[in-house]
Amino acid sequence: MEHLPAEILLLVANQFDFIRPAQKCNLLQVCRRWRSILLSTVYEQILVRKSRLPALMRATHDNPAIRSSIKLLRILSCWKGRDKHPDTTPFIPLIKHISQSPEEFAQWQAGLEKANGTDAWIGLLLVSLENLTSLSMTWPNNANLVTQIVSRAATREAPFDTKPVLQHLEDFDLDFLDHKDWHAHQQFFPFFRLPAMRTLRLESVIECMPQRDTAFQPPPGTSPIVSLAFGRFSNGSKGMAEYITACANLECFDYQHCHQAIWSSSNIEFRPRTFYRALTTQKHSLQVLHLNDRGEHENLDIGADDDSDDETDDFAENFFGSLAGFSKLWDLRIPVANLLSFHLDPSVTSLKEILPPGLKLLHLADFNITQLSLLLSNLLDVVASRGEMFPLLERLEIQTNLVELVPQPEGPSWTLTQAFTPLSEACEAAGIQMEIVRGRRRRM
Repeated sequence: MEHLPAEILLLVANQFDFIRPAQKCNLLQVCRRWRSILLSTVYEQILVRKSRLPALMRATHDNPAIRSSIKLLRILSCWKGRDKHPDTTPFIPLIKHISQSPEEFAQWQAGLEKANGTDAWIGLLLVSLENLTSLSMTWPNNANLVTQIVSRAATREAPFDTKPVLQHLEDFDLDFLDHKDWHAHQQFFPFFRLPAMRTLRLESVIECMPQRDTAFQPPPGTSPIVSLAFGRFSNGSKGMAEYITACANLECFDYQHCHQAIWSSSNIEFRPRTFYRALTTQKHSLQVLHLNDRGEHENLDIGADDDSDDETDDFAENFFGSLAGFSKLWDLRIPVANLLSFHLDPSVTSLKEILPPGLKLLHLADFNITQLSLLLSNLLDVVASRGEMFPLLERLEIQTNLVELVPQPEGPSWTLTQAFTPLSEACEAAGIQMEIVRGRRRRM
């Protein structure tokens, strides 16, 4: 085994992704040759509990090879006890280097010595891991130091003008710790300025808070981010417009709405028109749009929030808008109501007029019985027009939570399958897969 070519050893090591990282380290103890070949592979992906952040920081400080090997860092939210007073002496030179004042230096020291000083330890790791490409974590409470590091890294502010950090970060995934937690969207503006950023996935982000600091607001059309995703407990009352318009070439947008903006304090319903206005800036590049197909979209019958400055137009409030001009859009998932509510525009008479020409997959969410006649006739029209208007259409999905039967003027009620029989037959004849999806598919 010790004489195996390096390529074979690396291939073998990469097959152990299913074992725990600590066990993977055993490969480094076989012999010196294995260690020299496999060290960067073994430490490339790190999963660490918050309580073990000081230990990880010590390891990266003592072994530069480990520090330069880490590309993916996932910080788990679970907390198990650690040393109450970790030794911070080795990190004093680094803290002095990144601090811009004695007060800031003291803030770092105090943060590292806290029993739950997650903010400070994550901040030091972000400064140290020069080859980091992917970061997954929950946002620390009072994340002043982490925010400070990301902001200075994004703007190349001293001392990161001479030794840049986070310049290779491509992927940031913010998980949620508690459904009562929320984060103002402005906190994540700096990520849009990082030169290598491509994918941003955020949970529990709300947009209803007044602007506090616009210094880091990204200019329109400048960010390299191509994929934006907002999962559980997010509320974009203004259509996440500042995020969307900041992107130069957004390719994928996934947003799932939560009415509750701030726990037990503020509720704001889904506003599709605000998203539409922002997304029209990405007509040239958008390929995948999953807009609230798994979120909350029931009408709360409540007024707008006090700081709302949304533009108004003549369309129904729940109508999203025409996607005919989105030349690259092929994957569309959206509630039925947000596509069918086009009746106030006399120039639009059918669904086929507002769908993108490159459509491959159409998923219509939250279907209810009252929409049957209008939806069925419009989808039959879409299928009939496949040859000339939608030549790439491969799959049609209709999602519903209904278990009730469809009443008929005469005779017994129909099941949904029976009600959509004309559509399923038309799809089969046209070579299109069709499925009625029961229940809401959860975000993975």
